This record gives sequence, structure tokens and C-alpha cells, in this order.
Amino acid sequence: MRYCVNHPERSAIGECVITGKPVCPECSTKYEGVNYSREGLEELKRRRAQGVSNGGRRRKAMAALAVAQAPLSFYMLYLFYLYAFRGAASLVAN
Repeated sequence: MRYCVNHPERSAIGECVITGKPVCPECSTKYEGVNYSREGLEELKRRRAQGVSNGGRRRKAMAALAVAQAPLSFYMLYLFYLYAFRGAASLVAN
């Protein structure tokens, strides 16, 4: 069992999603459906003031992945074309 970082005698109900610290009901603030500690809320506020969020990083990572895998996708389509149309044409000719 985990105990609140601020109240060691109380059982924790969850962890702050930013700091990872266990918090009790008194120390936890539910915002956008997740638990935050006081420090976590301050950090979230600071990040949003700077325009940094996990969603922004996630979107950038997904865009980079899409760009990186695009040549492979085109190559796979090309191979499919060769197999489906040119391969079928050579089978009919024989």
C-alpha cells in the first residue's frame, strides 16, 4: 500500500500524473479526469504558459513517424503494382 507524500498516515488514492507522487484525497486535485498534486498543477500551469504540452510532443512525434515511413509505404505500393499487374500480365501471356 502506498501512502500520501504529504500525509504519511493516510493511504494514497493515486499518483500525480506530472510528479508521480502518491497523493491522498485531500492533496489530490482532479483536473481533466486525472489526479494532480499541488506541485503537478503548478508544473502544468507553467508548461501551458510556455506552450509546452505532451499533446504537442506527441503530435510532432507522429508527424515525424509518418514522414519516415512514407517512402516504405510507396515502395510497398510499387511492389504490389508490379506483382498484381505486371505479374498477372506475364502469367496470361504464357
